Amino acid sequence: MKKQDDTKTALTKKDISDTFNEFYGKVIEPRFDWIESYIQKQIEPRFDRIETYIQNQIEPRFDKIDRKLEEHDKRFNDLLNHFGQVYNRLDRLETEYFTITAALQRIEERLDRVEGKLDNEIALREHWEVVVLQSRIEEIEIRLKTIS
Repeated sequence: MKKQDDTKTALTKKDISDTFNEFYGKVIEPRFDWIESYIQKQIEPRFDRIETYIQNQIEPRFDKIDRKLEEHDKRFNDLLNHFGQVYNRLDRLETEYFTITAALQRIEERLDRVEGKLDNEIALREHWEVVVLQSRIEEIEIRLKTIS
């Protein structure tokens, strides 16, 4: 076997750190600089164009939609208020209907009682008229018998 060369020195942390720093400075950092430059030259202008498009084309449409929605909300609230008024009026009419129905029922009952009383009164009058007429007839018959 070969004898290992004792003249080689062991690697230290500083050597490794220096090697990594040199690698970062020569290889990695230029790549990050290139990526940052690419983003600034190629990608950011695209985002700027997208932002301008959104501000000039999309946002006005949303503003128009928002205004229309507000108009529709106002109209819908007006309709709801009108329905509320209609329901209040219907409720009042329903209450008045039941009140009128109850009053008519009382009037009909009273009329039935009055009709009953009138029927009795008419029957009594007719009976009295018959009685009076019979008594007159009897008087006339008696007079006629006395005259003849």
